[in-house]
Amino acid sequence: MIDREGRVIFGSLLLVVLSLAGSIAVERQFGVAIWDRPLLAFLLFAGVAVAVPQLYLAATDDTEARFRSRVRFAAVATATLAIVFAADADGGRHLVIALLGTGSIVALVCYEVVADYRTPSDDSVTGVP
Repeated sequence: MIDREGRVIFGSLLLVVLSLAGSIAVERQFGVAIWDRPLLAFLLFAGVAVAVPQLYLAATDDTEARFRSRVRFAAVATATLAIVFAADADGGRHLVIALLGTGSIVALVCYEVVADYRTPSDDSVTGVP
């Protein structure tokens, strides 16, 4: 039996495969390929395949450590995929993809700062200045 995490990740990958199959049908029918649209391809791979399932699992997870590791993975994977897809884009699309990747890292840094600020340090718990 596949656990919940496996079902979520498998479902997102199945959705990506079905989207790619649909894009092949659209390409053959209308001549418009998903690879000609790097922003759409980035949103499909970084969003549907990586970020959405990881953030969903993070939101439904009950431990703080797993939540933080899933958020980290989603942010770093999104930034990495942004680098890959921005290389093929031109003009404004390049800028939008780069901003999405940079924004994921900036959001991760902000989240880590706030999370560490809210976590009590060992010195304040023991009363040692």
